[in-house]
Amino acid sequence: MFTVDYSRPLLRGRTLLGDVIPYDRVWRTGANAATQFTTSTPIKLAGLQVPAGTYTLFTAPHTNGVDLIVNKQSGQWGTEYNRSLDLGTARLINEVATANVEEFTISIVPGDKRHGTPLFEWGLFRWIAPIEVQK
Repeated sequence: MFTVDYSRPLLRGRTLLGDVIPYDRVWRTGANAATQFTTSTPIKLAGLQVPAGTYTLFTAPHTNGVDLIVNKQSGQWGTEYNRSLDLGTARLINEVATANVEEFTISIVPGDKRHGTPLFEWGLFRWIAPIEVQK
């Protein structure tokens, strides 16, 4: 089982990347409390080995791509980021959406029994993190 708990800020006509979400800084990947996920089995998330447990997701957008940060702390406010607790960092696939997404959305597109695709969408950005259940 894989669950995600996050808050959903609104676009409201704002410029996101480089403004609301500054480049080269860690973003809480949502609003309010830090975005966290729980996996009941070991997974590979965007190439990063993640043991079963609860973690926080942060992202760091850059002009040339975006990094996903999996942090071992959980339950904290979104601005409380402790780099020393990072499990690891992986590069996400970065796409431009075909239409503006008003409310920040994290969804998981199912694949087969061992694969899925988490999508992070807001405004015109679409970040993709392949996921694979480990045996």
